[in-house]
Amino acid sequence: MKVTKKIWFLCLFLLLLPLGLWAHPLHVSLCQVDFNPKEKTLQISVKIFADDLLNALKKQKVQDLFLGEENEDPKSDEYIFNYLKSNLAFIVNGNKSNYRYIGKEMEDDAVWCFVQINNITDLKKIEVNNRVLTEVFNDQNNIVEVNRNGKILNLLLNRKNPSGILDFSK
Repeated sequence: MKVTKKIWFLCLFLLLLPLGLWAHPLHVSLCQVDFNPKEKTLQISVKIFADDLLNALKKQKVQDLFLGEENEDPKSDEYIFNYLKSNLAFIVNGNKSNYRYIGKEMEDDAVWCFVQINNITDLKKIEVNNRVLTEVFNDQNNIVEVNRNGKILNLLLNRKNPSGILDFSK
């Protein structure tokens, strides 16, 4: 009886072993864009897994940031903003839009990065180019959700398809 149990557990282990070898983490970011007509701004929040962001920054020769820890590099916000400027762009109503960095917040194992585009009187059309982490992971997906006065439109962007257009005038 003991031999049968051992064989059964060994067979189960051998069957499940390949699943562990082929499993990989999910590579995804979330970019939420909210149009605020009162303030005439686009308020943008980008959620990125902290370890993935650190890997991307290491590729740019930025080391030892320790996000959310006491020994965090004082220039971490600068490094993150530069990374975002290189990998996230918006064309609003046909005009290339620059954004300013507001800051970041840690949430468990993720980082929320906040940026804002000013002087947006209306949001009719927005083109988003989101290449966040696509240089690090081939299977990276970047979800973009844009909210204009309660109407929400979405994009799913990745390495092969880093840009998309959302038209609120339709």
